[in-house]
Amino acid sequence: MRTKFLYSVSILFIFSLSVCAQSFQVKGKVVDKEDNDPLGGVNLFIEQLKIGATTNSNGEFEFKNLPQGKYSLKVSYIGHKTVVQNIIIPLEEKLIIALEEGSVDLQEIIVTGNPLSSDPKEFSQSALAIANLELQLKRGSNLGTTLNYQPGISMRSNGIAAARPVIRGFSNNRILILENGLRMGDLSNTSDDHGVTSDGSTPEKIEIVRGPASLLYGSNALGGVINIITEAIPNYISHGLDGTVNFSRNSVNNELSGSADIHFGFDRFALHGNYFNRNGKDYTDGNSKIVSNTDQKSDGFQFGFSFIPSFGLAGLSFSNFNNSYGIPYNSSDENAEPIRIEMKKNEIRFLAERQLLNSFIESMSMKAGYQQYEHSEIIRATGEVGTSFGLKTFSADLSFKHQQIDSAFQGVFGFWGLKQNYTVKGEESFTPDADYSSLAFYFFEQIRISKFSLQFGGRIENNQIKIPASTISDTFFPAENKNYNSVSGSLGIVYNLSEEISFFSNIANAFRAPTIEELSSYAIHEATVTFDIGDRNLKNENNVGLDLGFRLRKPHHIVELSGYYNAISNYIFRKPTELYYDPSAKDNRFNKTTGFPVFQYSQSNAIIYGFEVKTQYEFTRYIATTVIFDYVRGEQKFGEENLPQMPPLRFSIEQRYTTDEYWVGFNWKLTMEQDQTAPNETKTKGYGLVDLYAGVKILTGEFIHMINLKIDNLLDQPYKEHLSALKEFAYMPGRNIQLSYKFLF
Repeated sequence: MRTKFLYSVSILFIFSLSVCAQSFQVKGKVVDKEDNDPLGGVNLFIEQLKIGATTNSNGEFEFKNLPQGKYSLKVSYIGHKTVVQNIIIPLEEKLIIALEEGSVDLQEIIVTGNPLSSDPKEFSQSALAIANLELQLKRGSNLGTTLNYQPGISMRSNGIAAARPVIRGFSNNRILILENGLRMGDLSNTSDDHGVTSDGSTPEKIEIVRGPASLLYGSNALGGVINIITEAIPNYISHGLDGTVNFSRNSVNNELSGSADIHFGFDRFALHGNYFNRNGKDYTDGNSKIVSNTDQKSDGFQFGFSFIPSFGLAGLSFSNFNNSYGIPYNSSDENAEPIRIEMKKNEIRFLAERQLLNSFIESMSMKAGYQQYEHSEIIRATGEVGTSFGLKTFSADLSFKHQQIDSAFQGVFGFWGLKQNYTVKGEESFTPDADYSSLAFYFFEQIRISKFSLQFGGRIENNQIKIPASTISDTFFPAENKNYNSVSGSLGIVYNLSEEISFFSNIANAFRAPTIEELSSYAIHEATVTFDIGDRNLKNENNVGLDLGFRLRKPHHIVELSGYYNAISNYIFRKPTELYYDPSAKDNRFNKTTGFPVFQYSQSNAIIYGFEVKTQYEFTRYIATTVIFDYVRGEQKFGEENLPQMPPLRFSIEQRYTTDEYWVGFNWKLTMEQDQTAPNETKTKGYGLVDLYAGVKILTGEFIHMINLKIDNLLDQPYKEHLSALKEFAYMPGRNIQLSYKFLF
């Protein structure tokens, strides 16, 4: 039914509009600014027309059938700074575009949390984007390893397969992971053993907004938003057939992975397809010990198509994701046994955009998605399914951008809805089923006055959770309907002291409704080997966050410094107790000696504060240095107890040498000990890691070959991450040599 509805909407959207324009051609050449050598494989994109092209080995490109008008041409190339050039069609002469080598890129616009696509220097929150060469060098087998050691971002892990980013100490349900602006529709935010349903090989770009960001995206964005941008629904028309093929091999777990990404365009239509496959065995730690039950096997595909006239876009995509991986266990624990998780997700997405409306409403956008997700926790020795989870998610967002008022006032408003059906089955079920529903209205406005940019907005949202009657661990729980209403808002200001220096400040409140796990857990969770107890009286979390920051953006030098303070009312946390649960006991199953450790969800007012620094400096056109420094502290507001699972103080320095043909670099990462822990939480020692990488780019006719060698943990050091679920009994991965090959055609 939903598929028919989306299809009908797209047909009506496409054929309700018409366009007529005279066609022109644009030809040009892209060269290196220093020596005028032609650059092959450069990506060019005309934003208003959604048309892309790539230069050949002679640096030449061509656009055909373009209507007359004024457009922005974005030119990007690995190892070079992005250029955005205004062009007027028809052109009087051939375009010659010169690109400068370097790592400092001032033209990368962040769209997440920035619906007006403002210049990054006018954004009142801390944000960053990872793309191009940076993404290729940092890309891991999952989202957590890819983003780890970005400023303010650490990693919560349970082996290699199950790793999720942590932003400024916020994890799980307090950060929101999106794919192309919509929620993932999985259960990665509920437990340490649940992986993210996104493979590390698929993103084209990853954007992160740090700090409260619930205005546009709703509940669960107290700590920030991560947006994985893919080309599932193609947003540009390529000339004919082009794409990439990737292969890589990791030594630490004998992992072999491959992926293919293909685009095809004709007339006003675009098609995109992607396939990936990843297969890895148990990993080896820094003590040359194999960590059992850490293998992984995953595969999936995406297929999408779109119709892209000059006035908008309409498209659909279909995707499939399958993942099978083990959860590491403590072999010395008599209650522990190897568990394997079998996970799959099918998804359909719809996108429609309409521009040039010539009214107060300048443009509109509608995106919607339906995901059907399920995973089973299987006892490896017997093949018996302990618990099966299911999640069906439908979400939609309809937004409108209005024209500028008095040449200074511009904004966006919209409506958002979410419907989820959550099911748990099996003898080991530790929560009842639940139905979630959410509705919201939001707005975001920006005013530019002289050197000031003021941003403000608000959101009204209702969240409902319906919990049926159930019996868990021989205990009966009645049915309940939970209703959580919230109003959130933000106010940000940016003062541009000059074209290069700006100061920003943002105050926002964000909220989060409790999850079914926090409300209703009361059983053994086999995958984490714990007995979890929820609390049905938990209240809405509310966070008032303040950001203060400084930006310096020069052609060869970038500095961003930000400090933050979050005051959270009714902060929910899962804390260890002194009790154990013994299921074999006849009378008193809770004791202080043997069984499964008992964890209980509790609530308290809390504060989380800290700072982060990132600076990049280009000494020459080839040599660049990046320094990152971050610190976070979390504690209960009324008491002396620390909050659990807070990342320690970290520092990293990266030195890189990049040319048109090759690159080489190293990264030294230093993590201090974490001794500011919650009661019954294990402390961890500090450590230092050294990573190396080198790569080469080879042109053969119309094709590009990129070969990259990366060595993580060069010294094969044994270490334990404080946020790792394995820190009690296992070390993190040891030395890993990764060899990858990328073919562009």
